[in-house]
This record gives sequence, C-alpha cells and structure tokens, in this order.
Amino acid sequence: MKSLLLFFILVCPLVNAQSPTGNPVSKKYRAIQKFMDQATRDNLSGVVVYISHPAYGKWIGTSGYADVQNKERLQSDHIFSMGSIGKMYNAVAVLKLAEEGRLHLDDKIEAYVSSEIINNLPDAQTVTIRQLLAHTSGFANYEADTELNRLYLSGQLKLDTLTHLNALRRYAFGKKALCKPGTEFHYSSTNYVLLALIADKVVPEGHTDYLRRLIRQQNFSNTYYRQTPPSRNIKYYGDINLDGVPEDLTAQTFETTNWFIGDDGVYAPIEEAAVFLQKLANGKILNATSWKEMTTWNNEKKPDYGLGLMADKSFPYKFLLGHSGRGIGTTTDLYYFPNQKITVAIFCNTGIRASAPKFKKSYLHLRTKIVKKLFLF
Repeated sequence: MKSLLLFFILVCPLVNAQSPTGNPVSKKYRAIQKFMDQATRDNLSGVVVYISHPAYGKWIGTSGYADVQNKERLQSDHIFSMGSIGKMYNAVAVLKLAEEGRLHLDDKIEAYVSSEIINNLPDAQTVTIRQLLAHTSGFANYEADTELNRLYLSGQLKLDTLTHLNALRRYAFGKKALCKPGTEFHYSSTNYVLLALIADKVVPEGHTDYLRRLIRQQNFSNTYYRQTPPSRNIKYYGDINLDGVPEDLTAQTFETTNWFIGDDGVYAPIEEAAVFLQKLANGKILNATSWKEMTTWNNEKKPDYGLGLMADKSFPYKFLLGHSGRGIGTTTDLYYFPNQKITVAIFCNTGIRASAPKFKKSYLHLRTKIVKKLFLF
C-alpha cells in the first residue's frame, strides 16, 4: 500500500502567490507565502491559503505539490476533500429543510429513525434534531472507535462492504452515554450520520441529492458531495504507519470521502469553500432565523459549537466561526472573523490524523504564524 516519498522533503517547494485582482501583493501576504514555503520545505506536501481582508484584498497563495511523484504544482483551483467541514454543509441542508417546514429542530429523532436505532443508543427517545446538530446528544463517536480504525487503517475493512447502519451497530450501539441529552458538548460524528438518515426520511430524493442541488443553487460548480470530482483532483499523503515518512493515501481519502454521510463528504476548491462561508455569514444562504439558530453557541461565554459551526473567542482575533477537517490524507481550516470581516482558509494535502507528530506540528505552526501575521504585526 505504501508509496514512500522521501524525495519530496528534499526538494524546494514550488510556489505560486497571486492577488486575483491583479493588485500588488501586500507585505503581510508575502510573509505568509514564506511561512507556507517553509512548511512545504519541512514536512507538508502542499498547502493553499485563501484570505479575504478588507484592507489588503483577496489573495490566494500556494506552495508545494498536488502530486508529489509527478512533481505537479499545487494550484489555487485544485479540489480538496475537506473532511469534517462537510458537517457545516450538511447542517445548512438540515436548516434549509427546517425553513421549508419538512422538519423542526426540536422534533424528537425517534419520529424519523428506526426503532432499532432508538433502542440501542442511550436516551435516544429524548434526543432532538437540534441536539444532534449541536453535538449535545451524548452519543459516542462511532468514528473514534479503536476497532474501526484498526481494521480500516490495516486494510482489513473495506467501506463498500459496510453500510452506515452497520457502522452504527458495530461502533455506536450499546456505548455508554457521554452526557444527558442537551447538557454537554461532545463532538461526535454519530450525530451527523443520524442527521443524514433523518434527511433521507423527509426528502424523497435523499439527502445526498438534496445537498448537491443546494450547492448548485448557490452557483458552486466545482463543489461535490460524495462523488469524486471529474478533474482538478490532488493526491493525498499521510503517515498511518507512524514512521515519519509520508505515503500516498489518495485511494483511501477518496474512499472515505465518498462513503461518509452527513459528517464529511464534501470536495471543493478553496475559493468556493471560502465564498460558501462568506455567503452563509452574510445571510445569502439561510434566512435570519436559521442563521440565529446556527450561531446559538453551546456556551455563550466560551463558545465552542453552534449548529454545524465551530466558534472560538481568543486573542488576538477576538472571535471566529467556521469549521475544520482532519483526515488521514487531508487537513483543512475554514474560518470567518466577523469583527474584522476577514475570511481565512488553509487547505493541506498532508493528513495530520493518525500520523507522526511532526506533521501535525508543522501544520499547526504554520496556522499560528498566519494568524499572528494577520492580527498582530
């Protein structure tokens, strides 16, 4: 399975920095480009950064490779699997269904899913759709199950042989509740699998086609849900054997992205993803009531999650909202800073999940330097 890629850390990064408007690139953006070049020179295969800033304009910078073996440069229009950023898109779809009156956020989920599911998840009779969206159901995260990860990462489990219901049966049913419904935040992909099953119940064409149609209605022609994009794909790299050497995980990344429902599954070029979040935050996708629901945080003093949106209050930016994604071959962050009207997206085709610590360290160091450069100096 492994394709060892020792040479990619030995070559200089291939760089492309651009201002889409054609204006001169600001000093801040040039500094961020240098940070990206260092990260791809050290450990990361490829990185693309999108920034929209009221003072410095829109900028997209790229560094490194879309395909390490063939030395293909990463370009701004390459399409990425975005990992758990897919939760944000699926939450928007559920809120759209609520706007259309097909469901209500405070409906009990037992009205939409099978009795088998209700009888095998703790306190499921009282759990609501809102609590699934907010990760306050108390359901254990099926995706974090050690046996599931061992079988998949060792190649002993092929996802096309596993239905989503069987995934719940094996890796979520019978697990102890993490909390009483509605009392605590516990991030769990189980919630979003259930949301997809609920949407399948109320939408004749199924939630997959519904979300694809919603994406097209917003004029995102290169964003895809649970289908491999026909072109502009990248290769994905990770280190699941933890030897510090990246390997080609492209097949596994496509497999997982196309299998997930609700909790993952969306591909997009970085600019389309950033504009989706900008439109969402500026009232162009959901109505005002839905946006208020989506941005009602589990903890208003220390916000962490709303309905499909992450949030954080921290120095130096004060407040952000958006989502991130972490996979074995992809790493993504997509955030909007409402106080400053700034959008920042960072997409990387090196996964920091289930990999040696040096890859995570390189990515998080890059992200920290970008934030400091934008907000401090």
